[in-house]
Amino acid sequence: MATVGDLVDRAGLRSLTPGAVEKARDNSVSTFCEIDSASGIDFEAGCVVYVPAGTWPSLSAPESLLAQLRSGGSVGVVVDNDDFDLPPEFVTECVRQSMPVFLLPKDMLFGQLSATLTSQPAGVPKQDSHSEAVQDLLDEFVGKSGVTVWVVMQGCVITGSIVPAADFPIKILSRKPTSLEGAPSDAAGLHLMLPRSGHALVLVNPNRVQWETRRVGKLAGQIDARLHALEVTRAARAQSENALIRELVQANVASAALDPWARSLGLEPGIRIRAVSVVVPEATEGRIDTVVAGLQDLALQGAAASVSGSYEGNAYALVTMRGAVESIDSSEGFDRQLDMLATLFALRHEGALSIGTSSCVLRSSDDLVRGLISARQMADRHARSSGPDSPSVPLPAPMAATLLASDPRLVSVLDNALLKPVVDYDESKGSQYLETLRTFLALDGQWSATAAELGIHINTLRYRLNRIERLTGRGVHSTADRADFYIALALRESSRYGEWDTSRPPGFGEPG
Repeated sequence: MATVGDLVDRAGLRSLTPGAVEKARDNSVSTFCEIDSASGIDFEAGCVVYVPAGTWPSLSAPESLLAQLRSGGSVGVVVDNDDFDLPPEFVTECVRQSMPVFLLPKDMLFGQLSATLTSQPAGVPKQDSHSEAVQDLLDEFVGKSGVTVWVVMQGCVITGSIVPAADFPIKILSRKPTSLEGAPSDAAGLHLMLPRSGHALVLVNPNRVQWETRRVGKLAGQIDARLHALEVTRAARAQSENALIRELVQANVASAALDPWARSLGLEPGIRIRAVSVVVPEATEGRIDTVVAGLQDLALQGAAASVSGSYEGNAYALVTMRGAVESIDSSEGFDRQLDMLATLFALRHEGALSIGTSSCVLRSSDDLVRGLISARQMADRHARSSGPDSPSVPLPAPMAATLLASDPRLVSVLDNALLKPVVDYDESKGSQYLETLRTFLALDGQWSATAAELGIHINTLRYRLNRIERLTGRGVHSTADRADFYIALALRESSRYGEWDTSRPPGFGEPG
């Protein structure tokens, strides 16, 4: 007799309740039945029940459906991929009571599920993830057209397997979206909104290659459908995820009660978790749902599990990492994703996010509590340190800076060579690399003290300093380069002006 696990493996069903699926994999499947307003509710033990889209409003008491399924011996529920009426309360209860809830693939009829159990497993292709499907679509388009395409979500940018050589097209994304109709077929750049999912498609065409409007429209429609399905899945989990985040942050519930809940959402013991907390600026507090959505995107490209939510003005996320030991590469990749989240938010909402992170190996939900609290403390500290009136670590001016300040030409040369690339990058990306460099040097190159002062993870500090080295061609590990950086920063701060004015007469500096 077939089992729930056989059904998942052969039909490629995706689940809204991954933890419940693992618990139910060995349960036997006896039959399949459909619930609708005409037939009512009638099924037998071992049944997988299908609730089509639009059926929920016709049910007299949808909130009591789970109890009926349980009493009748049902082993799983299947819902449509694009079911807008799916009650989140129902999914939450399914999570709590370990009832598997599956999404029916858009290209499959419910009646075909029973056939998959009698077919050979190898004959059914495994359903890919949404991000993998989007990447395949991008690869196909880029290969045929030669035009670079970016899918821009709230917290990440998806490209194909062929990584574009060009930097992220901030200028194109900052323009208002345009319609495909009427746009030149050889435009250098195009910013399209995907209407169903609410995400953006950016095309970059520096060589002015002629593209087919029909092909671009087809690509946009296919990607929009995939991302819309992803948003439907997220909406069904949102209430349960947000409730778990709230309970973890409040830390009022015993670990034993929260552990099954966390496992049901994909947070399994033994895996490494990155906890993230984000302080949203007061001027953009209404955008906290946007930040939560951006945090959900963090796990998209790494095919990781994640739980996101908000509580008392902060956004939070718990994201699984590969293996129990977090490598520098994975940490830097995750930090780059956080930088992208902050960059996209600043571009769209003109506000700077303060982000804190923490890392732990999950053994019980107590580890999640500690991780979120630590991340929140780092985010709060970062928010305070980036405020306009926040005290900064002193950067005493050395004698060399005092002597050089009298020669504006030399000051300008040093500033342009060492600091301007970092300043330009900060201005274009909304980052704070110059402040990172300043704090690192002011604290005599102490890694732990710098990370604590900035409210960031030490791997984030390592990534930022590596980026500064690539931008400037100078190394923070070299004594000579550190001295040059320090003098340049001291000279910049000794002036009352944000930029050095080489037209001013010698002696205008105010060494401190």
